Amino acid sequence: MNATDQLRSVTPLQRGLFLLLLLPSLGSALTTLIPDAAPPLQVVTERPALVFETYLADSSQYEAESRPVITEEFHFRNQGQNPVEIIELKPSCGCLAPRASANIIAPGETGRITLPVRTANEPAGIREYLVNVRYQDPKPREVTLTCRMLLPEKKLLIEPRVVMVMGQPAPDARYEVSISDFREGRAQQPLQISRVEAAPFFVKASIAGQSSGEELSQTRLSIQFTADQPPGQHRGLVSVFTSDPDYPVIQIPVVVGRRGTAAADSNSPQPVEAPRARSAPEMGRVVVNRNDISQSAGSDLQITAPTGWTLSTIDCWPAQLHASHTTPAADTPDNPPNSAEQQFQITMGLRDLPATGVQQGVLTVNFTTPDGPRILTVPLSFIWL
Repeated sequence: MNATDQLRSVTPLQRGLFLLLLLPSLGSALTTLIPDAAPPLQVVTERPALVFETYLADSSQYEAESRPVITEEFHFRNQGQNPVEIIELKPSCGCLAPRASANIIAPGETGRITLPVRTANEPAGIREYLVNVRYQDPKPREVTLTCRMLLPEKKLLIEPRVVMVMGQPAPDARYEVSISDFREGRAQQPLQISRVEAAPFFVKASIAGQSSGEELSQTRLSIQFTADQPPGQHRGLVSVFTSDPDYPVIQIPVVVGRRGTAAADSNSPQPVEAPRARSAPEMGRVVVNRNDISQSAGSDLQITAPTGWTLSTIDCWPAQLHASHTTPAADTPDNPPNSAEQQFQITMGLRDLPATGVQQGVLTVNFTTPDGPRILTVPLSFIWL
C-alpha cells in the first residue's frame, strides 16, 4: 500500500486526534511570531526596615486592671541593610507617653516601643490609642501602632478632666473640679489629702469641701488665676497629694489664656500674631529611674524666642526637677545676624526622686522683654522605670 492509499485509509476520528496533538506546537510557534507589547515585569524588593511583631495590641476581650497606668509594648527588628533612626513618636492622646528603647537601631538589632496609658482620667469601656512612629532607614517612613483595651468602670472620677479657660479669666472667677470616689467601702471615707500644689505661679488651688454619701464620697477643688498672669496662652497643673496608696497624686491639667494678635499695620489689613516664644518639642519628657537617680534624665528642649527677649529664669515643677539653659552666642547658626528670632537650649535633670504617682510636670520659662515680663509654659510627661 503506497502513501496515498495509507492516507485515504485514515478515519476522520484519527485525523481529529492528530490535529489535537499538533495544537500545542502551533501555539508555541505563533507566540514567538507575535511581538510582546507589555513591559517587562519588575520585582520591587525594597521594604520598610522596621518589622513589628504586632501592629495591634488588643486586650479588649477582657477588662483591664484598675491601675493609674497601663503599659503595652511593641517589639520590632531592623531587617534592613542600614541603621534606622527613630525621628518622632506622636501619640493620639495626651494620656499617652510613648518611648523607644533606642533612637538608633543597627541592622539586625531588635527594640521596642513602650506605650504607657494614664487611665485616671479616661472613661470606661473599649478605648483605642494610636502612636505614629516616624523613622528613617534612610528613607522617611511612618507606621501606626494601635493599642485597644477595655477599661473598667470608674473607681475615681475627675470632672472636668482638664480645666480650660479661653481668654483672660475674671479676677474673682472660681473654677471647680470634683473628685468622686466610687470604690467599695469609701463612700463614708473621703480622700485624706495632705496638700495641694499648683503651677505656674498665677494658678492657685485649694480644697473647697468634702462630702460623703451612700454610693460615693466627693472632694471639690477650687481653682483661681491671679491678676499677674502674663499675656498669651499657658499650660498649668494642679496636683493633689493624698495618703491613698492607689492614688497618691491626682493631677489636673490647666489651659488658660489665648494666643494674642498684634494690631494690623498699614501694609497688612489682617491682624498678625503677637511675638511669642515656643518650644520644640511642645511637650518634654523626664525619664525617672527609681533605682538609680543618676540614670534619670529629661529630654532637651529648643526654645525659640523673638530677638530682644532675654531668658531670665526657669521655674520647675515638681521641685525635684532642675533645668539650665544655654544662651546663643551672636552671629551663630542659632543666632544669625539680623534675625528676628533666637534659640535657647534647655537641659533638664533630677536632684531627687519626685513623689510616687507624679506623672506630669511643667516648666515655666521666664523672659524679660521690652513690653514687660513674658513666660512660656512647657508641659512635661514623667516616665517611671
